[in-house]
Amino acid sequence: MNFHNTTQVSYLRTATNFGVRQQLESRDAFHLPGGLVLWKAVGRILLLMLPFVLAANMFLASTINDAKGSLATVDNQRHELMDKNIGLLAQRARLYAPERVSQMAADKFSLYAASPGQIERIN
Repeated sequence: MNFHNTTQVSYLRTATNFGVRQQLESRDAFHLPGGLVLWKAVGRILLLMLPFVLAANMFLASTINDAKGSLATVDNQRHELMDKNIGLLAQRARLYAPERVSQMAADKFSLYAASPGQIERIN
């Protein structure tokens, strides 16, 4: 007697065959996605754009170098002006010194500081 169990089949999941192995085996080792014509066009565009990109790079590099040079020049000028300012401040301090003011008043205007006995207070 031959018994058929129909419940056993209903519990098993059916596996779908995606054919991954077949797809992987059918590909060439040097297969390019999009085809050879697409990659030739991309190569041509890249070769045509390369001189423009290099020219832009050279232009930007020269502009940056010029800016660095001008910044260095401005920085040197700033340091020179700071040194000159320090010198002028020192000269001003020498000119406004009390001894210098007294000497210049005596030489130019014949003004002298009063001695202690010359000043009298009147009430």
